[in-house]
Amino acid sequence: MMACKSQDMESFDERSAEISQLQSLQNPVITVDPATLNQTVVFAGDSKLSTKGWADGNTSVIADKLFNEMKLDILRVPLYAMRDASDPFYDKLVSTMEAAKNAHPNVKFFASVANGDGDQNNNLHQGDKFPVSMKGCCPYNIYSLNLTAYAQKWDEYLLMLEDHNLTVDWVGPFNEDNASSTDYDKVFNQMDELGSKTRVGMETWGLQGGIDKVTNLQGSMDIVGCHFYDDGTLTDWDGKWAELVNKTSKPVWFSEATRYKTNDNINNLVAGMAHVFPSMRSGVESVAFYQAVPRFVNYDGTIQPKKYTGFKNLVNNARSKHVVPSTSSSSDMSVLAFAKDKSLSLHIVNESTSDQTTQISLQSTYSVAGTVTRTIWTANDTEVSNSYTLNGNSNWNVTVPAGSYVHLDIPLATDAGN
Repeated sequence: MMACKSQDMESFDERSAEISQLQSLQNPVITVDPATLNQTVVFAGDSKLSTKGWADGNTSVIADKLFNEMKLDILRVPLYAMRDASDPFYDKLVSTMEAAKNAHPNVKFFASVANGDGDQNNNLHQGDKFPVSMKGCCPYNIYSLNLTAYAQKWDEYLLMLEDHNLTVDWVGPFNEDNASSTDYDKVFNQMDELGSKTRVGMETWGLQGGIDKVTNLQGSMDIVGCHFYDDGTLTDWDGKWAELVNKTSKPVWFSEATRYKTNDNINNLVAGMAHVFPSMRSGVESVAFYQAVPRFVNYDGTIQPKKYTGFKNLVNNARSKHVVPSTSSSSDMSVLAFAKDKSLSLHIVNESTSDQTTQISLQSTYSVAGTVTRTIWTANDTEVSNSYTLNGNSNWNVTVPAGSYVHLDIPLATDAGN
């Protein structure tokens, strides 16, 4: 009887092992390869349509939250085609730029023509953002614009900012406009104040539009900017961003990232993260957060807790690190990984309504050596951390809660990039 019982137990143990192995195989797998160091990413905040609210609000506190604590390195600022450089409204822009510079002395400025000013000129898309006085002379130019006058407007704007010891580093004369390379060249070549400033172009409304236009436009710009408002019609986000990156030798920027919307909740944080991850996995070198004020930090200086702390965590843990290859076998989960030396930063969002038990699999013989810190954002938790120790593990399971953002700070046994 005892022998029979032993055989039964043996069979039970074997079946349990088989079931466990099957369950493991059925769990989603996230792979990360710290051996391959790709690009670094510089993050920006945008205030083109919200400069007035920022200037009229708690200006210095907002700047400190975004450029000191969150550590954004670039501010995307507006040129208002409807306003002259002498317009007192520009005092509001100067005050916000000065506040950003006080919070982050090395902050850089990317000036891009705005579709509105948050005051008397709003929702001015395409040709509507240019004054009537600048139109009608030249049917061979975009919107029949006098591009000589437009280049002069840029010169006056840049000189006005220089008078306040504010230097623009990047210039983008068109935004979601169907400008040709000739249009770009006419503006840039007629600017007296362009100097060594970097030329940014395209800034197409959709990613597919950027892919379609980049070959013809890239010779007129140093940086290829692109937006991604056609995300609802494109399915392979990684593939499309990679297509754009691979079609040009110029650096590619996601120059207006959004989808985290205006209100603060976990769904908007997760959606915003899922929207930007594919661009960086595919080689994008900068991401600009659209309306960082007031969508991360309110005009009164208070934060939107889920979104602000979540995106701050992403930015801070990407700083000086390189993107490394990462994949998820689950369409419900999106991942992004950065690494430097023995530090691996893994970001995961679960867009499903179910918890996901997921295997983390480090590639190229990499393993963990020490304390892993797991930080989560859910509907009920905001930046809640716990830790555990692993030594020599290349594969282990984690639970990613339903509708969540999870960050794993992982110590590696050997330096990334080897």
